Amino acid sequence: MAGDTMLVRIVPVETDREHRDSSGEKRFMQRHWQPDRFGRFFPNSLTVEQIKPVLVQARVKVENLFLQKQSDFIVYQYKGRPQVRLNLKDGLFYAPSSDVKIYGRDSVERQAHILLTNLKKGGLSLASIGKTVYGSSAREVLGHLRTYKKDE
Repeated sequence: MAGDTMLVRIVPVETDREHRDSSGEKRFMQRHWQPDRFGRFFPNSLTVEQIKPVLVQARVKVENLFLQKQSDFIVYQYKGRPQVRLNLKDGLFYAPSSDVKIYGRDSVERQAHILLTNLKKGGLSLASIGKTVYGSSAREVLGHLRTYKKDE
């Protein structure tokens, strides 16, 4: 596990590059989680003992999981995946900058999304998932503009 490295704040995001819309076309899709009305993703009273049964119920292989309290953080890391740290003081997610560099920001945000989804199902979070946002290319956007289309 990483030692005292610089931490980067991350927001849980569900990302799907293979999402198919109603017409069957592949589109880039993202859904950002929104914190509760206090700006927290989880309560400051959250403990490792509360998280474990929720993860077992979600059928997470506990033998591949590192879950431990370290000072003001709960450290969560699944084998071969980026580390996510839950800051109990501010209720936000953080990750070591080295993990963001190795795995990429998308992967780290996805790990936080997976953990937060399980916390929400277990009743340990009041956060809510936001609306689905579809990414678009410049070509697609320009193609829909009236001023960009050629006059016939």
